[in-house]
Amino acid sequence: MIKPYLAMVMQPRVIAAKGMAEVHQNLDHVRKLIDQYLKGVWQLSGGGSPKLVVFPESFLHGYGPMKTRTYQTNSRLALRIPGDETKALGEKCKQYGFYLAGSAFEKIDEFPNHFFNTGFIISPEGEVILKYRKINASNNNIEISSSPVDVLNQYGPKDLFPVVKTPIGNLGIFICYDGWYPEVARCLMVNGAEIMIRPMGPSGIPTVSEREWWILQNRSRAYENLAYVLGANWADSPDSEYGSSSSGSSMIVDFRGNVVAQHTDASEWFVMGTIDVEALRRGRSQIFMNYIAQLRMEVYAKAFQGKTFFPPNAFPDKNKPSQDATWAIQSATVERLQKEGILEKPSS
Repeated sequence: MIKPYLAMVMQPRVIAAKGMAEVHQNLDHVRKLIDQYLKGVWQLSGGGSPKLVVFPESFLHGYGPMKTRTYQTNSRLALRIPGDETKALGEKCKQYGFYLAGSAFEKIDEFPNHFFNTGFIISPEGEVILKYRKINASNNNIEISSSPVDVLNQYGPKDLFPVVKTPIGNLGIFICYDGWYPEVARCLMVNGAEIMIRPMGPSGIPTVSEREWWILQNRSRAYENLAYVLGANWADSPDSEYGSSSSGSSMIVDFRGNVVAQHTDASEWFVMGTIDVEALRRGRSQIFMNYIAQLRMEVYAKAFQGKTFFPPNAFPDKNKPSQDATWAIQSATVERLQKEGILEKPSS
């Protein structure tokens, strides 16, 4: 039996890194935040301590310079996972006895001309126990990283949607833009995920509606998969290009789509809430309104089969060089889908 426990979602300020010096400034900062916040949590909760701590997307380095992002600018920020930085975070996991999750750019020897946006989970023993490489990376215009789907033929039989079973439940990760695609969270659920961690980074779109779709997506992914969703976003970060209008609203959503906790602004702080895995498992075992038991996989799979939208193996030999490569592929994709009759051309 898994007793209810506390989870903490961190909302830190992030320095836009140009190199490893700023990466280590961010690392030092979040380690200090852990010490500061956990002391406060211990007092607020009467001696309790979180079992799971979640950080946002790219919280160690940012996304590189907004107007001049290229493979060259961003690949130099890529880390080894596991590596020195996750080892330092792992020391905090060992000190306080929690699991820690976040994401960072990753370089791996297998693909020397690529880097990935990789979600990771570190155990209370300080070990990296899960790595998820962001599926919807190269089809957006932010980080310039590759997706495993861009090198799908070489990537091999690795699980694209890994889930790790732990004493606090089955954990999985989807990252930022993945939240626009219900298929990603659904695949995690199919692989057994009960707690879905969503590291998020600000998009730079200064609109009220941005926060609304962030909340909508998190609640929807939780409700339709009967899963907890823990969404971590940046605080306002004056030493990057992101201000308060595109940051904040870190949150915890339960398996019924209810907001357990939400930080309602973009200040540097945290949210905390209770995770009840046994209640989730009871919900997934009931007959009434059990969306998992009612899935019709075979007919959905048939609708997807044989259709290609954003193409796989788009960058097999090397990472995309800049944002322009994304726009070129997406423009060609729209034109092709119109010719195939899947999309209709506008009249003007």
